[in-house]
Amino acid sequence: MKYFEKVDGVVYDELIGGMYEPIEIGNVSLSGGASVKRGELICADSLGAWNQVSVAADASKPLAIATADFTADSIQAVTPAYFSGVFNREKIICGAESASLDVATFEPEMRKQNLRLTSLKNY
Repeated sequence: MKYFEKVDGVVYDELIGGMYEPIEIGNVSLSGGASVKRGELICADSLGAWNQVSVAADASKPLAIATADFTADSIQAVTPAYFSGVFNREKIICGAESASLDVATFEPEMRKQNLRLTSLKNY
């Protein structure tokens, strides 16, 4: 290990929208073969396995936001997810398979679950 090294910097992906709501991270079990991206909205099914939201009815299920890109193998795998915090709505991914879903569909339920949304500000 080097005693000194030059670091190019940090890249901010703009998912986190602020710190005025505490960020809570917990583990979720993804269904076998599921793949999620950082910032993707996920929901739990009746068996406790988590998947991407795919229809508006998923808003009635427990919701979370994936913290990192992750692909489960053929059996369930555990990955961290955000359960509360403030996030930029433009960076939330809703339903990778369906272009008709948007974050506004899920916002009321997200608010109840302490997942707050804000917008990116242009300065």
